[in-house]
Amino acid sequence: MRAPVRPDRDHGARGRARWLHAAALVAITLLGLVLRFWELDTLPPSPDPDELSIGYNAWSILVSGRDEFGVAYPAAFRAFGEFKRPVAIYAAVPSIAAFGPTVWAIRLPGALAGTLTIPVLDAAGRALFGNRATGLIAAACLAVSPWHLQFSRGAREAAFITLAVTLLALCLAKSFRTAQRGSGRTPLAWFTGAALATLLAIYSYPGGIVFVPLMVAGWAWAWRAHLRTVARPAAIALAIVAVGAIPLARQFLDGRIGARFAQASILNDPALYEAASRRIARDVEAGVPWVLDHPLALAARTAIDAYISHFNPSFLFTRGDDQPRHHGTDTGQLYLWDALPILAGIATILHRRHSAAHAAVGLWLVVGPVPASLATEAPHAVRTIVMLPAWYLVGAIGATALWRRLARAARQASSAGAPAIQRLGPALAVAYVVALVPTVAYYVEATRRYYPVEYASYWLDGVLEAFTDAQARIDAGEFRRVVIPPHVEATYLYALWATRYDPARFLSFGGTGQRGTAGRGALRFDPFEMRGADWPAEPADPATLYAFLVMPNRPLPARARVVREVHDRAGDIRVVLFTLAG
Repeated sequence: MRAPVRPDRDHGARGRARWLHAAALVAITLLGLVLRFWELDTLPPSPDPDELSIGYNAWSILVSGRDEFGVAYPAAFRAFGEFKRPVAIYAAVPSIAAFGPTVWAIRLPGALAGTLTIPVLDAAGRALFGNRATGLIAAACLAVSPWHLQFSRGAREAAFITLAVTLLALCLAKSFRTAQRGSGRTPLAWFTGAALATLLAIYSYPGGIVFVPLMVAGWAWAWRAHLRTVARPAAIALAIVAVGAIPLARQFLDGRIGARFAQASILNDPALYEAASRRIARDVEAGVPWVLDHPLALAARTAIDAYISHFNPSFLFTRGDDQPRHHGTDTGQLYLWDALPILAGIATILHRRHSAAHAAVGLWLVVGPVPASLATEAPHAVRTIVMLPAWYLVGAIGATALWRRLARAARQASSAGAPAIQRLGPALAVAYVVALVPTVAYYVEATRRYYPVEYASYWLDGVLEAFTDAQARIDAGEFRRVVIPPHVEATYLYALWATRYDPARFLSFGGTGQRGTAGRGALRFDPFEMRGADWPAEPADPATLYAFLVMPNRPLPARARVVREVHDRAGDIRVVLFTLAG
């Protein structure tokens, strides 16, 4: 009698499954890498002010050990009335050291962080649900995601917090799964990883301070039956976070964190208080209760509306948010084809809400919009990018659930002798891929062909070229100085970056601190000077060249003699270089 061979066959099948999964993940990650590095220095068409703030401060740290204000190795970087988190800036230091102060160098860390998020999301999906399909589908969706590509192709803080919360999800899933199995092993290593991911998140983007505690609390509730088992490693992780957050606590006490929240909070929106004042006056005049028109009541209703807006299908699938720098051409934050598996995933999560893993992903989505709901400009793709990995996990849950239902129907059809139904599952999967591939291809082509032209003005395309030209004219002896009217606060960064202005030399003039605490004073770094100009009284000096950033409803001075008009990729005049007639 022959010996049974099923165990060997099962082992071989598992080995082949692992190999196929690894090969597929490598292919998906390579695709994601190509999409993030392809024409990285020119798409988006020009670095925006935030990118240049990150890049120039990173270069300044590399050269002088100080930021543009002269602060040595800060834990928060002052910029445009707020303080930026340090991760993106310090991450750009080694790439600038290796490749110089170029657009490609400052965008490289974000592209790497975005690419790394792909396999991390696969691992998180496998850890949560114990199957390879869920993680692989979520990773594949993230690799070609328009939302994620938009923020991992630039020098963006968003790429780092997305990586951080995905790492946090992986570490928490591993921690709770270890406890759930009751193997006796301590999940201390994974809880330590969760603590480090938490610190990465809160030092990556301001919204992480609000979102991460809510996410951790939600996941703790989902696995509440196992909290006693993990009490010791969880306490150690909390201690690590507490120690690591000491610099952040100092920033909270001295107001640096508050500056950002004050700038974006709905409670500091003048329009809200004006509306409340008008309503209260009418209520008092009419003799009716005015409590529902108190500014806090209006703010609460505004926050609820903002929260719900982040689940609006037009925001997610067709239009995106109101800022074109936050989404691609002719697309929402997600592809329209993502809607079907996401809807199926939501239904599955509601059906399996007592499963800790399903509840955890659902709660991730529920708390995702909270930081953005407390701020102006909702829906907002940057402040809610922490939801993105969860959206794709939900889609993967839905896709696997649909496949299981179709497979079950196929088995039933097979026993009933209905071969056509057996082929339904593979046919639908092929049809979905056939629809998705050209959608992704169109997004890539539109990003290359249309986006740089249609949205050139939002990226201040042409401004770097204008300052390069102005410096060339200075070097040729045509002019001695360049005056920059401060129409856009960050214009000086374009002059610094375009001319590769030595950060140590910039600091020798006083750096950006010259502008004072209000940030509105003059800024001088020879041969450039950013200051206001009273055009009728401005002296006519043939050695002075003016770099005038063209904005709506801001005409050139009547005495301007144009030296050159610099156009952006759309053909619009972006900067005018001129002198003044006597």
